[in-house]
Amino acid sequence: MADVVLIGVDGGASKVLAHRVDILEDPLRFAPVEPIVEVSYDDSERYQSGFRPHPLADQLAEHRAGDVRQLEDETRQESAFLDSFCGVIAGVCVPEGDRPVVIGIGLPGLKTPDRRGISAMANGPRMPRFLDKLESMLAEQGYSTLQSIHALGSDADYCGLGEHWGDAGAMRDVSNAYYLGIGTGVADALLLGGEPVPFDATRDWMAKTWEIMFSDDRSYEAMISAQGIQRRYGDQMGLSLDALNNHGVFPWQIFERAASGEEVARSITGETCEALAQLILHRIVTLARGFGGARLVDSNRRLSSEHPYIGQVFDRIIIGQRLGDIWQNPDFLPVFSTPVQQRLIQLLQASDLASEIKKHYLTANGRLRSGLIVHSELRNAPALGAAVDAYFNRA
Repeated sequence: MADVVLIGVDGGASKVLAHRVDILEDPLRFAPVEPIVEVSYDDSERYQSGFRPHPLADQLAEHRAGDVRQLEDETRQESAFLDSFCGVIAGVCVPEGDRPVVIGIGLPGLKTPDRRGISAMANGPRMPRFLDKLESMLAEQGYSTLQSIHALGSDADYCGLGEHWGDAGAMRDVSNAYYLGIGTGVADALLLGGEPVPFDATRDWMAKTWEIMFSDDRSYEAMISAQGIQRRYGDQMGLSLDALNNHGVFPWQIFERAASGEEVARSITGETCEALAQLILHRIVTLARGFGGARLVDSNRRLSSEHPYIGQVFDRIIIGQRLGDIWQNPDFLPVFSTPVQQRLIQLLQASDLASEIKKHYLTANGRLRSGLIVHSELRNAPALGAAVDAYFNRA
Protein backbone atom coordinates (compact mmCIF):
# COMPACT_ATOMS: atom_id res chain seq x y z
CA MET A 1 0.00 0.00 0.00
CA ALA A 2 1.90 3.06 -1.26
CA ASP A 3 -0.56 5.93 -0.88
CA VAL A 4 1.70 7.66 1.67
CA VAL A 5 5.36 7.89 2.63
CA LEU A 6 5.33 6.74 6.25
CA ILE A 7 8.17 7.60 8.66
CA GLY A 8 8.63 6.70 12.33
CA VAL A 9 10.86 8.79 14.59
CA ASP A 10 12.01 7.92 18.11
CA GLY A 11 13.56 10.82 19.98
CA GLY A 12 15.50 10.15 23.14
CA ALA A 13 17.33 12.29 25.65
CA SER A 14 20.61 12.23 23.69
CA LYS A 15 19.80 11.13 20.14
CA VAL A 16 17.04 10.54 17.62
CA LEU A 17 16.38 7.58 15.31
CA ALA A 18 14.18 7.30 12.22
CA HIS A 19 13.22 4.87 9.48
CA ARG A 20 10.62 4.52 6.79
CA VAL A 21 7.82 2.03 7.25
CA ASP A 22 6.18 -0.31 4.75
CA ILE A 23 2.41 -0.77 5.02
CA LEU A 24 1.48 -4.40 4.39
CA GLU A 25 -1.98 -5.86 3.85
CA ASP A 26 -4.01 -9.06 4.38
CA PRO A 27 -3.79 -8.58 7.31
CA LEU A 28 -2.79 -4.96 7.87
CA ARG A 29 0.65 -4.72 9.47
CA PHE A 30 3.75 -2.55 9.33
CA ALA A 31 7.45 -3.25 8.77
CA PRO A 32 10.54 -1.04 9.23
CA VAL A 33 12.56 -0.30 6.11
CA GLU A 34 16.32 0.13 5.95
CA PRO A 35 18.20 2.37 6.38
CA ILE A 36 17.69 3.15 10.03
CA VAL A 37 19.29 6.53 10.62
CA GLU A 38 20.43 7.71 14.05
CA VAL A 39 21.80 11.16 14.93
CA SER A 40 23.11 12.47 18.26
CA TYR A 41 21.97 15.93 19.26
CA ASP A 42 25.57 16.91 19.97
CA ASP A 43 26.31 16.44 16.25
CA SER A 44 24.55 19.76 15.70
CA GLU A 45 26.80 22.82 15.74
CA ARG A 46 24.08 24.53 17.78
CA TYR A 47 24.27 21.96 20.58
CA GLN A 48 25.25 23.35 24.00
CA SER A 49 27.37 20.81 25.84
CA GLY A 50 26.97 22.74 29.09
CA PHE A 51 23.18 22.91 28.95
CA ARG A 52 21.44 22.30 32.26
CA PRO A 53 17.67 21.72 32.41
CA HIS A 54 15.51 24.26 34.20
CA PRO A 55 14.81 22.99 37.78
CA LEU A 56 12.24 20.22 37.49
CA ALA A 57 10.05 21.60 40.28
CA ASP A 58 9.75 24.89 38.38
CA GLN A 59 9.05 23.03 35.14
CA LEU A 60 6.26 21.04 36.75
CA ALA A 61 4.72 24.14 38.32
CA GLU A 62 4.59 25.88 34.93
CA HIS A 63 3.29 22.69 33.29
CA ARG A 64 0.43 22.44 35.79
CA ALA A 65 -0.36 26.14 35.33
CA GLY A 66 -0.33 25.80 31.54
CA ASP A 67 2.16 28.66 31.35
CA VAL A 68 5.48 27.34 29.99
CA ARG A 69 8.03 30.11 29.64
CA GLN A 70 10.82 28.74 27.49
CA LEU A 71 14.17 30.19 28.50
CA GLU A 72 16.75 31.46 26.02
CA ASP A 73 19.14 28.56 26.59
CA GLU A 74 16.24 26.11 26.10
CA THR A 75 15.42 27.78 22.78
CA ARG A 76 19.04 27.39 21.66
CA GLN A 77 19.18 23.75 22.74
CA GLU A 78 15.87 23.09 20.98
CA SER A 79 17.57 24.25 17.78
CA ALA A 80 20.01 21.31 18.08
CA PHE A 81 17.06 18.92 18.54
CA LEU A 82 15.38 20.37 15.46
CA ASP A 83 18.59 20.05 13.41
CA SER A 84 18.85 16.40 14.44
CA PHE A 85 15.22 15.59 13.68
CA CYS A 86 15.47 17.19 10.25
CA GLY A 87 18.70 15.28 9.70
CA VAL A 88 17.29 11.82 10.40
CA ILE A 89 14.14 12.52 8.37
CA ALA A 90 16.23 13.69 5.41
CA GLY A 91 18.37 10.57 5.86
CA VAL A 92 15.41 8.26 5.26
CA CYS A 93 13.27 10.32 2.89
CA VAL A 94 14.10 12.95 0.30
CA PRO A 95 11.10 14.98 -0.92
CA GLU A 96 9.48 12.88 -3.65
CA GLY A 97 6.53 13.34 -5.99
CA ASP A 98 3.09 14.17 -4.72
CA ARG A 99 2.66 11.39 -2.17
CA PRO A 100 1.74 12.67 1.30
CA VAL A 101 4.55 12.36 3.85
CA VAL A 102 3.20 11.11 7.19
CA ILE A 103 5.53 11.29 10.21
CA GLY A 104 5.02 9.90 13.70
CA ILE A 105 7.24 11.08 16.55
CA GLY A 106 7.86 9.94 20.10
CA LEU A 107 9.69 12.11 22.63
CA PRO A 108 10.19 11.85 26.40
CA GLY A 109 8.76 14.46 28.72
CA LEU A 110 5.38 15.87 29.61
CA LYS A 111 3.43 17.08 26.61
CA THR A 112 1.61 20.38 26.13
CA PRO A 113 -2.21 20.17 26.14
CA ASP A 114 -2.29 19.96 22.32
CA ARG A 115 0.47 17.28 22.45
CA ARG A 116 2.52 19.21 19.88
CA GLY A 117 5.21 20.32 22.30
CA ILE A 118 7.12 19.42 25.46
CA SER A 119 6.29 21.36 28.61
CA ALA A 120 8.57 19.51 31.03
CA MET A 121 11.61 17.29 30.45
CA ALA A 122 14.00 16.04 33.11
CA ASN A 123 17.03 15.75 30.82
CA GLY A 124 16.43 18.26 28.07
CA PRO A 125 14.95 21.59 27.06
CA ARG A 126 11.28 22.45 27.19
CA MET A 127 9.98 22.83 23.65
CA PRO A 128 6.35 23.98 23.76
CA ARG A 129 6.07 24.63 19.98
CA PHE A 130 8.32 21.82 18.80
CA LEU A 131 6.12 20.39 16.04
CA ASP A 132 5.24 23.83 14.65
CA LYS A 133 8.94 24.62 14.30
CA LEU A 134 9.82 21.19 12.90
CA GLU A 135 7.08 21.35 10.26
CA SER A 136 8.27 24.81 9.23
CA MET A 137 11.87 23.64 8.85
CA LEU A 138 10.83 20.56 6.85
CA ALA A 139 8.69 22.71 4.54
CA GLU A 140 11.73 24.93 3.91
CA GLN A 141 13.68 21.78 2.97
CA GLY A 142 11.15 20.86 0.28
CA TYR A 143 8.67 18.59 2.06
CA SER A 144 5.71 20.25 0.37
CA THR A 145 3.41 17.25 0.86
CA LEU A 146 4.10 16.83 4.58
CA GLN A 147 0.89 16.23 6.49
CA SER A 148 0.50 17.93 9.85
CA ILE A 149 2.20 15.84 12.55
CA HIS A 150 -0.77 15.19 14.80
CA ALA A 151 0.97 14.72 18.16
CA LEU A 152 4.04 13.75 20.13
CA GLY A 153 3.61 10.36 21.74
CA SER A 154 5.01 8.23 24.56
CA ASP A 155 7.86 5.87 23.70
CA ALA A 156 6.39 3.25 26.05
CA ASP A 157 2.97 3.31 24.38
CA TYR A 158 4.67 3.31 20.99
CA CYS A 159 6.57 0.16 21.97
CA GLY A 160 3.18 -1.50 22.49
CA LEU A 161 1.83 -0.25 19.16
CA GLY A 162 4.97 -1.44 17.38
CA GLU A 163 4.77 -4.90 18.96
CA HIS A 164 1.05 -5.18 18.16
CA TRP A 165 1.07 -3.89 14.58
CA GLY A 166 4.63 -4.72 13.54
CA ASP A 167 5.05 -7.56 11.08
CA ALA A 168 7.52 -9.18 13.50
CA GLY A 169 5.77 -7.90 16.61
CA ALA A 170 5.52 -10.14 19.68
CA MET A 171 2.04 -8.85 20.57
CA ARG A 172 0.49 -10.28 17.41
CA ASP A 173 -1.94 -13.20 17.69
CA VAL A 174 -2.37 -12.98 21.48
CA SER A 175 -5.06 -11.40 23.66
CA ASN A 176 -3.11 -10.25 26.72
CA ALA A 177 0.58 -9.35 26.79
CA TYR A 178 2.99 -7.31 28.89
CA TYR A 179 6.02 -5.63 27.35
CA LEU A 180 9.11 -4.50 29.24
CA GLY A 181 11.41 -2.34 27.15
CA ILE A 182 14.56 -2.27 29.27
CA GLY A 183 17.09 0.30 28.11
CA THR A 184 18.41 3.33 29.96
CA GLY A 185 15.09 3.26 31.81
CA VAL A 186 12.10 0.93 31.60
CA ALA A 187 9.16 1.28 29.21
CA ASP A 188 5.96 -0.59 30.15
CA ALA A 189 3.32 -1.48 27.56
CA LEU A 190 0.15 -3.56 27.70
CA LEU A 191 -2.09 -5.47 25.33
CA LEU A 192 -5.44 -6.35 26.94
CA GLY A 193 -8.37 -7.96 25.18
CA GLY A 194 -6.40 -7.90 21.95
CA GLU A 195 -5.95 -4.11 21.98
CA PRO A 196 -2.99 -1.93 23.03
CA VAL A 197 -3.87 -0.10 26.25
CA PRO A 198 -1.91 3.04 27.18
CA PHE A 199 -0.33 2.54 30.59
CA ASP A 200 -1.75 5.85 31.72
CA ALA A 201 -5.21 4.36 31.20
CA THR A 202 -4.44 1.76 33.89
CA ARG A 203 -2.87 4.15 36.38
CA ASP A 204 -5.67 3.57 38.93
CA TRP A 205 -4.76 -0.10 39.29
CA MET A 206 -1.31 -0.74 37.76
CA ALA A 207 1.82 1.29 38.50
CA LYS A 208 4.70 1.83 36.11
CA THR A 209 7.94 0.03 36.85
CA TRP A 210 9.74 3.18 38.01
CA GLU A 211 6.98 3.76 40.59
CA ILE A 212 7.33 0.41 42.39
CA MET A 213 9.91 -0.11 45.12
CA PHE A 214 11.99 -3.28 45.15
CA SER A 215 13.65 -2.44 48.46
CA ASP A 216 13.75 0.43 50.92
CA ASP A 217 16.01 2.50 48.70
CA ARG A 218 15.71 1.11 45.15
CA SER A 219 12.87 0.95 42.67
CA TYR A 220 12.44 -1.95 40.25
CA GLU A 221 13.66 0.37 37.50
CA ALA A 222 16.89 0.95 39.45
CA MET A 223 17.32 -2.83 39.67
CA ILE A 224 16.67 -3.90 36.07
CA SER A 225 17.33 -0.90 33.82
CA ALA A 226 20.59 -0.66 31.90
CA GLN A 227 21.64 2.43 33.80
CA GLY A 228 20.60 0.88 37.10
CA ILE A 229 22.72 -2.21 36.44
CA GLN A 230 25.68 0.01 35.57
CA ARG A 231 25.26 2.17 38.65
CA ARG A 232 25.06 -0.77 41.02
CA TYR A 233 28.09 -2.40 39.41
CA GLY A 234 29.99 0.89 39.58
CA ASP A 235 29.11 1.27 43.27
CA GLN A 236 30.65 -2.14 43.98
CA MET A 237 33.73 -1.45 41.86
CA GLY A 238 34.27 2.12 43.04
CA LEU A 239 33.64 3.55 39.56
CA SER A 240 31.32 6.32 38.43
CA LEU A 241 28.78 5.91 35.67
CA ASP A 242 30.87 8.22 33.46
CA ALA A 243 33.95 6.10 34.09
CA LEU A 244 32.08 2.92 33.13
CA ASN A 245 30.78 4.55 29.96
CA ASN A 246 34.24 5.83 29.05
CA HIS A 247 35.67 2.33 29.48
CA GLY A 248 32.87 0.70 27.50
CA VAL A 249 31.41 -1.20 30.46
CA PHE A 250 27.69 -1.48 29.78
CA PRO A 251 25.18 -4.16 30.84
CA TRP A 252 26.33 -6.47 28.01
CA GLN A 253 29.91 -6.38 29.33
CA ILE A 254 28.71 -6.84 32.92
CA PHE A 255 26.77 -9.96 31.91
CA GLU A 256 29.85 -11.17 30.02
CA ARG A 257 31.88 -10.76 33.19
CA ALA A 258 29.22 -12.60 35.16
CA ALA A 259 29.23 -15.47 32.66
CA SER A 260 33.02 -15.62 33.03
CA GLY A 261 32.69 -15.94 36.80
CA GLU A 262 33.54 -12.46 38.08
CA GLU A 263 32.10 -12.34 41.60
CA VAL A 264 30.91 -8.71 41.60
CA ALA A 265 29.26 -9.04 38.20
CA ARG A 266 27.53 -12.27 39.26
CA SER A 267 26.20 -10.55 42.36
CA ILE A 268 24.81 -7.64 40.34
CA THR A 269 23.23 -9.84 37.65
CA GLY A 270 21.82 -12.13 40.33
CA GLU A 271 20.05 -9.15 41.94
CA THR A 272 18.77 -8.15 38.51
CA CYS A 273 17.34 -11.64 37.93
CA GLU A 274 15.60 -11.62 41.31
CA ALA A 275 14.07 -8.20 40.67
CA LEU A 276 12.88 -9.10 37.17
CA ALA A 277 11.27 -12.35 38.38
CA GLN A 278 9.52 -10.48 41.21
CA LEU A 279 8.31 -7.76 38.84
CA ILE A 280 6.86 -10.30 36.41
CA LEU A 281 5.05 -12.06 39.27
CA HIS A 282 3.71 -8.70 40.44
CA ARG A 283 2.26 -8.03 36.97
CA ILE A 284 0.72 -11.51 36.84
CA VAL A 285 -0.89 -11.05 40.27
CA THR A 286 -2.13 -7.53 39.45
CA LEU A 287 -3.84 -8.70 36.28
CA ALA A 288 -5.36 -11.73 37.98
CA ARG A 289 -6.74 -10.11 41.12
CA GLY A 290 -5.79 -6.43 41.32
CA PHE A 291 -2.95 -4.49 42.87
CA GLY A 292 -1.30 -6.49 45.63
CA GLY A 293 0.00 -3.75 47.86
CA ALA A 294 3.61 -3.28 46.74
CA ARG A 295 5.25 -0.13 48.06
CA LEU A 296 5.36 2.80 45.70
CA VAL A 297 7.84 5.64 45.31
CA ASP A 298 4.98 8.00 46.16
CA SER A 299 3.84 6.67 49.52
CA ASN A 300 0.62 8.69 49.23
CA ARG A 301 -0.46 7.04 45.98
CA ARG A 302 -3.19 4.42 46.36
CA LEU A 303 -4.07 1.84 43.72
CA SER A 304 -7.30 -0.08 43.37
CA SER A 305 -7.65 -3.83 43.73
CA GLU A 306 -10.49 -3.70 41.21
CA HIS A 307 -10.19 -3.37 37.44
CA PRO A 308 -12.04 -4.56 34.30
CA TYR A 309 -9.66 -7.48 33.62
CA ILE A 310 -9.80 -9.30 36.97
CA GLY A 311 -9.21 -13.04 36.57
CA GLN A 312 -7.34 -12.76 33.27
CA VAL A 313 -3.86 -14.01 32.44
CA PHE A 314 -0.98 -12.96 30.23
CA ASP A 315 -0.46 -15.02 27.11
CA ARG A 316 2.98 -13.55 26.58
CA ILE A 317 5.58 -11.47 28.41
CA ILE A 318 8.05 -9.66 26.17
CA ILE A 319 11.53 -8.44 27.09
CA GLY A 320 12.68 -5.71 24.71
CA GLN A 321 15.44 -3.21 24.05
CA ARG A 322 18.92 -3.77 25.52
CA LEU A 323 18.02 -6.46 28.03
CA GLY A 324 15.98 -8.18 25.33
CA ASP A 325 19.21 -8.57 23.36
CA ILE A 326 20.90 -10.03 26.43
CA TRP A 327 17.92 -12.31 27.18
CA GLN A 328 18.09 -14.06 23.82
CA ASN A 329 21.87 -14.51 23.73
CA PRO A 330 22.72 -18.17 24.45
CA ASP A 331 25.99 -17.20 26.17
CA PHE A 332 23.99 -15.48 28.91
CA LEU A 333 21.44 -18.23 29.57
CA PRO A 334 23.11 -19.38 32.83
CA VAL A 335 23.25 -15.84 34.28
CA PHE A 336 20.02 -14.32 33.02
CA SER A 337 17.09 -16.04 31.35
CA THR A 338 17.51 -19.40 33.13
CA PRO A 339 17.72 -18.00 36.70
CA VAL A 340 14.87 -15.54 36.01
CA GLN A 341 12.61 -18.35 34.85
CA GLN A 342 13.63 -20.67 37.67
CA ARG A 343 12.94 -17.98 40.25
CA LEU A 344 9.60 -17.10 38.63
CA ILE A 345 8.58 -20.75 38.87
CA GLN A 346 9.37 -20.72 42.60
CA LEU A 347 7.44 -17.49 43.11
CA LEU A 348 4.41 -18.77 41.21
CA GLN A 349 4.38 -22.06 43.09
CA ALA A 350 4.66 -20.28 46.45
CA SER A 351 2.00 -17.69 45.60
CA ASP A 352 -1.62 -17.94 46.68
CA LEU A 353 -2.92 -17.40 43.14
CA ALA A 354 -5.88 -19.56 42.18
CA SER A 355 -4.88 -22.96 40.80
CA GLU A 356 -6.45 -22.24 37.40
CA ILE A 357 -4.29 -19.12 37.12
CA LYS A 358 -1.14 -21.06 38.01
CA LYS A 359 -2.01 -23.74 35.47
CA HIS A 360 -1.93 -21.12 32.72
CA TYR A 361 1.70 -20.29 33.52
CA LEU A 362 3.06 -23.63 34.73
CA THR A 363 3.02 -27.03 33.05
CA ALA A 364 2.04 -30.21 34.91
CA ASN A 365 5.72 -30.97 35.60
CA GLY A 366 6.34 -27.54 37.11
CA ARG A 367 7.98 -25.74 34.21
CA LEU A 368 7.05 -22.39 32.72
CA ARG A 369 4.75 -22.69 29.75
CA SER A 370 6.73 -22.66 26.52
CA GLY A 371 6.70 -19.28 24.81
CA LEU A 372 5.50 -17.39 27.88
CA ILE A 373 8.56 -15.12 28.07
CA VAL A 374 10.11 -14.06 24.76
CA HIS A 375 12.50 -11.38 23.58
CA SER A 376 11.39 -8.69 21.16
CA GLU A 377 12.52 -8.91 17.55
CA LEU A 378 11.81 -5.18 17.17
CA ARG A 379 14.84 -3.30 18.44
CA ASN A 380 13.23 -0.09 17.18
CA ALA A 381 9.68 -0.75 18.33
CA PRO A 382 9.11 2.87 19.49
CA ALA A 383 9.82 4.34 16.03
CA LEU A 384 7.60 1.73 14.39
CA GLY A 385 4.82 2.44 16.89
CA ALA A 386 5.13 6.18 16.25
CA ALA A 387 4.60 5.54 12.55
CA VAL A 388 1.59 3.32 13.24
CA ASP A 389 0.02 6.02 15.42
CA ALA A 390 0.61 8.64 12.72
CA TYR A 391 -0.89 6.38 10.04
CA PHE A 392 -4.13 5.84 11.93
CA ASN A 393 -4.40 9.54 12.78
CA ARG A 394 -3.45 10.95 9.37
CA ALA A 395 -5.68 13.59 7.80
